[in-house]
Amino acid sequence: MDLAVALTPAALARDDLADRAVVVIDVLRAGTTIVTALANGARAVIPVAEEGEAGRYRATFDRDVSFIGGERDGKPLAGYDAGNSPAEYTEAAVAGRTVVLTTTNGTAALVHARGARRVAAGAFVNASALAGFLRQALDDGLGAVILCSGWRGAVSLEDTLCAGLLVDLVAGGASGLGDGAQIAYGLYRGAKSDLARALVAAEHTRRLVALGAADDVARCAQIDTTDTLPVFRDNQLVAAG
Repeated sequence: MDLAVALTPAALARDDLADRAVVVIDVLRAGTTIVTALANGARAVIPVAEEGEAGRYRATFDRDVSFIGGERDGKPLAGYDAGNSPAEYTEAAVAGRTVVLTTTNGTAALVHARGARRVAAGAFVNASALAGFLRQALDDGLGAVILCSGWRGAVSLEDTLCAGLLVDLVAGGASGLGDGAQIAYGLYRGAKSDLARALVAAEHTRRLVALGAADDVARCAQIDTTDTLPVFRDNQLVAAG
């Protein structure tokens, strides 16, 4: 089975993307936020890597139909409509609007993956939808990659756990798969009886708790709360189907 796990974006060369389908994972919090925004009726989410690019969208978009969100190091960016808490992307805030989002890790990983044949995004909250996306890609003869956003180039516990869950859902285990998949699956297998407790140990959980965002961690730890599947079309994420 041509299923791989890249534990950080640096582990996935852009030159290897042309015939692959990529699932970008950012549990805490961009993947969860994007899914939430689209589930709550946003027309699209445009992920951007740099604050300056998000600012250019702010200057050119009609404020009645756009919503700008962003954070750095877990902290909301000044002057934006929201930070990166999924709780901010309610139906009242985003329904019918295009969301522009820039975050420390997740949106940069999405920009990195844009050259792939197919790209989807998410986290624990839409795990089964992501697994279905990966199975379809494999059935269609494409290589499939689970890309963990990580934290500033380093491996993150929460994204690796989610990747392990997807390996389990898609392949039933990591036998015969590469090292990244085996690492992710082994970590998930050891923690699956209480994933919420495992997430407490993550570095980024501690950052968010210190910033007063413990409720976000609890929200992001939930599995399959929605079947919304964000997929890239014309450089923006929309809900599949």
